[in-house]
Amino acid sequence: MTTVNNRKLLSAILFLMFLLIQNSGSATVHISGKAPDYAGNSIHLNTLHDFISEEKIKLGTLRINAEGVFSLDLDLAETTLCFADFDGYHGMIYLVPGKSYEILLPPKRTLTESQKRNPFVKPEQIWFGTANPDANELNYQIQKFEQACIILENKYFDQIFRNQSKALVDTVKQALDKEFPITKSTIFESHKLFRKANLDFALNQGKTIGFMEKYFSETKPNNQLAAYATLFNQVFLNYFNLLANNSKTAEISSLVNHAELKKLDDYFQKQLHFNTELSHSVLLKSLKDAYYSKQFSKASVLMLLDEVKKSEWSSFEQKTAELIRLQLTWLSSGSNPPVLLLKNFEGRKVSISDFPNKYVYLHFTDPVNTICRQHLDALKTIATHYPDKLVIINVIPDRPTFKNDSNWPGIFTTTESNIEETYKVKTYPNSFLIGKDGKLLLSPAPNPIDGLDRQLGQIFKSDYYKEMQKAK
Repeated sequence: MTTVNNRKLLSAILFLMFLLIQNSGSATVHISGKAPDYAGNSIHLNTLHDFISEEKIKLGTLRINAEGVFSLDLDLAETTLCFADFDGYHGMIYLVPGKSYEILLPPKRTLTESQKRNPFVKPEQIWFGTANPDANELNYQIQKFEQACIILENKYFDQIFRNQSKALVDTVKQALDKEFPITKSTIFESHKLFRKANLDFALNQGKTIGFMEKYFSETKPNNQLAAYATLFNQVFLNYFNLLANNSKTAEISSLVNHAELKKLDDYFQKQLHFNTELSHSVLLKSLKDAYYSKQFSKASVLMLLDEVKKSEWSSFEQKTAELIRLQLTWLSSGSNPPVLLLKNFEGRKVSISDFPNKYVYLHFTDPVNTICRQHLDALKTIATHYPDKLVIINVIPDRPTFKNDSNWPGIFTTTESNIEETYKVKTYPNSFLIGKDGKLLLSPAPNPIDGLDRQLGQIFKSDYYKEMQKAK
C-alpha cells in the first residue's frame, strides 16, 4: 500500500509541475547584484538543451562594471535551471519567470592558466546565494536541503555507501522528511524526492524492479530538474552494456549493431515497461555511451541517431539526437575542421582555406612553455623534409611581446575563438593535420617529438604511390 501511495504522490507532483510549467507563460527575469572583487569581469549564464547531450544554450552575460555592479534581464517561458562556469566554480540557480534575483557571487578566485586548462580539476559546484532570501524561495529551500543532505551523508557515509545499510538510509530519509515537511513548491518536492533517491541508489545501484518503477517507469523525464538528471545519468550509465551482458536481454547487441531503432524502442516500452518519453531518453543516453564502447559498432550508433531524425519522435528528442551525433563526430577524421578566426602578428587574417591542395599542420602551442619549445625545435627539422607539401600554422596565446627569435617554422597566429570549445584544447601542445581536401585527416595529430615525422612520411609515401597509379 505504501508503494502505491508513493507512486500516486509522485505522479501527482509531476502532473502539477507540468501544469505549472505549461501555464507559466513567458515573462522577464531580472538579475542584479554588486561584487566589487569581480569588477571588469564577465560571467556567461547558460542553460542546457537537455541533460543527455548537455549542450549549452547561452542565456545572457553578467557584465560587471568598474564599481562591481551588474544587471541582466532575461525572458523565460518556464522555470529554468541555469548555470555559470567561472573561476573554478560551477554556479547554479533556478530562475522563475517574472521574478527578480539579487545574486551573491562567491569569493573571487584567480586561477593560473595551467589551473584553467587542467582537465583533472573539476569545478566546485555551488548554488548561487541571493540577498535577503525568502524562506519559501526555491533556491533557498534547495540550498538548505542540500546542506542537510551533505551533513547526514557524511555522518553515515560508511554505513550507507559501503555497508549499504537500508536501516540507515531509512533513518536519513526520515530525518530529512521531519526537517523539511511537504511544501507547496512542486519543483522543491520533486528535488527532494530524487535527491533522496540517491540514497536508495546506493543500496542496489538502481537495479531492482521496485527502484525503477518508483522513480522512472511511471514518470516522464524532467530536463529542468538537476536532481532527476543526476540520478538518471547514474542509473542509465552504459545501459546497453548492462542489458547486453544479461542472458535474458542479450539480443540488445544485435538490435544495436543492426540499427533497429523501432525494435529497440518497442523492447524498452513493452519488455522493460518504460513510458514513451523515458524509453526515448534512455535510448539516447545509451547511444551516446555506446559510441565509446568496443561492444557496439560506431557506425550503427550513428545510423540509429540518424533514424531518430526520420522517426515520429518529438522535435525536442530529434534535436537532442542531432546534438549527440554532432558531439560524437566533432573533430573526427573526415569532418570539416571547426572555424578559427586567426590573425598573424602583423595583424593580417589567416585562414586554413588560404592553402588549397596543401596539408596544414595546426599546432596549438605556447612558446613560453619548456615542453612546447622542445616540440617547436623538433618542428624545424620536420619542416625541412616537406617544404612544398606542408603548411604549419602555430596558434599561441595572445602575447604582444612575442618574437620568433628561435626561427621556429610556420606562421605564428593568435585567435579570439574559444579553442577549448572548438578544438577541445585544454593543454599544450595539441595538434591536428588537415588534408589537401580541407578536412581533418589526423585528429588529433602527433605532436612534433611524438612521431609526427614518421606519420607524415607514411602519408606522403601513400600519396606518391597513388599518383604513380594515376599516371599509368
